[in-house]
Amino acid sequence: MYKGDEMPISTFFIQQSCDRCGGELGEERAISFFTGEVLCKYCSANEEAIREKIREQDGDPNADRKT
Repeated sequence: MYKGDEMPISTFFIQQSCDRCGGELGEERAISFFTGEVLCKYCSANEEAIREKIREQDGDPNADRKT
């Protein structure tokens, strides 16, 4: 996870492991919508499922974007 003023985009392309699970990033990686962490494809898919549940529960296609 990034610390202080260091934004994940500065390490996005060089980072070797997922901030959430510690797994190898390989070629597929994403930045977390919720936390800004650099995620592997598995953690990114899990996060997308959470976002979809939020949208379904609220009946609003933008519900996951609200603060």
